Amino acid sequence: MQDAPLQFLKDLLHAPSPSGYERPVQDVVRRFAKGFADDVKTDWHGNVVASVNPTGSPRIMLAGHCDQIGLLVKHIDDKGYLWVHAIGGWDPQVLIGQNVQVWTKGGPVAGVIARKPIHLQTPDDRKTVA
Repeated sequence: MQDAPLQFLKDLLHAPSPSGYERPVQDVVRRFAKGFADDVKTDWHGNVVASVNPTGSPRIMLAGHCDQIGLLVKHIDDKGYLWVHAIGGWDPQVLIGQNVQVWTKGGPVAGVIARKPIHLQTPDDRKTVA
């Protein structure tokens, strides 16, 4: 892969963008598109529209979705476990085992989504991701 597209991909993957806070990833797209597009605009929803030869034929549109699964920390217990609420809609079961970044005033902190092993779970435990 060429250097610029590879760096673009890395920048996309590292830009935090939970639902409702997509500006960092939109900035990445806008900055990259300015390198090849004839025109780059952003509408009031934050959608980035980059045009190459906008009056040409045929007209082709490529669309992408830019927000990520987001969690809001609601509580940190005395053992350091985080209690979170979802930002947007998604299935929490897909998060088990995923690496996460917790954004703090002091910068990002690495973490992982985990839960008790199935043989140690109560029926109520199986309804939550903890």
